[in-house]
Amino acid sequence: MRLSQYLIPLLLGSVVLASQAAPVLAYPIRPVTLVVPFAPGGAFDVVARLVSKQLAGELGQSIIVENKSGAGGTIGGRFVAEAKPDGYTILLSGVGPISIAPSVYKKLGYSPSSALAPVVQLTSSPFVLVVSDQYKGTTVKDFVAFLKAAPGTYNYASTGNGTLVHLAGEYFKNQTKTKFEHVPFAGGSQATMSLLSGDTLFSITNIPNVLAQIKTGKLKALATTGTTRSGSLPNLPTMMEAGFPQFEVTGWIGIFAPAGTPDVAVQKLNKAFNKAMQDPEVKKRLLEQGDEVATGSINEFRNFVARSDSKWQKIATDANISIK
Repeated sequence: MRLSQYLIPLLLGSVVLASQAAPVLAYPIRPVTLVVPFAPGGAFDVVARLVSKQLAGELGQSIIVENKSGAGGTIGGRFVAEAKPDGYTILLSGVGPISIAPSVYKKLGYSPSSALAPVVQLTSSPFVLVVSDQYKGTTVKDFVAFLKAAPGTYNYASTGNGTLVHLAGEYFKNQTKTKFEHVPFAGGSQATMSLLSGDTLFSITNIPNVLAQIKTGKLKALATTGTTRSGSLPNLPTMMEAGFPQFEVTGWIGIFAPAGTPDVAVQKLNKAFNKAMQDPEVKKRLLEQGDEVATGSINEFRNFVARSDSKWQKIATDANISIK
């Protein structure tokens, strides 16, 4: 038997393997779809459209922002989880759909922790404890005493059952040993209107939801909820500074890919997003809406998400929150 009979199949096999590997190594060779699991115009959508312009320049391909809203951000998450793991369909999501949903939705249909691969964190967003003009005090400790003096009397506004704003209230209730009624609304604007009208007393919510009303004095901010002061409200103490050292609530936004996406694609996405988020205009626009840039390595984000999952799933379970 001639040597060529052995060599030709080997060479053909090498050519096939090389042709299969080339698109991965050259990633991306076509537009990338960035799925936002919430409606256009919200905080997640704003971040996606802001960073996508810079990301396109870094990757050399168009970025298509596609909104797939519904079920607290879990519909879009499931769509990406079931997409082809090739790096061309990725997800921009956050603490609610990723860390809270698995504990509060009885029929989620997929597991974010196993079906989605963390790529990079984009933002970190402290919340703010805000009260209506029904309350005349100025400190968190005084406010807690006010609630304890009339347990179960006052109402707390959230942006919906099972949202981070809802769980922030449950966390506050647990940490301060207070009692109050939870009133869920369809979104941030409706919850804010309830505070302005006096239908609800307070909320612990996303800063953009109430920043304008705080600045005009229509609502009163008592503290922010991050580990450091917010760049949007630098004169306001954190809950830790206000005397509640264990209380920390931080919203975040990050990028995920379907599990099994090639490492080369995940690495390129991580590098490109890290660079895109350092653009001065991106940083400026994010700060204006209460977000701060928080990037890093794939491993750092993976560990961060695991800690977030553990914290919020325990809070959801302890509060016995369940959504069909």
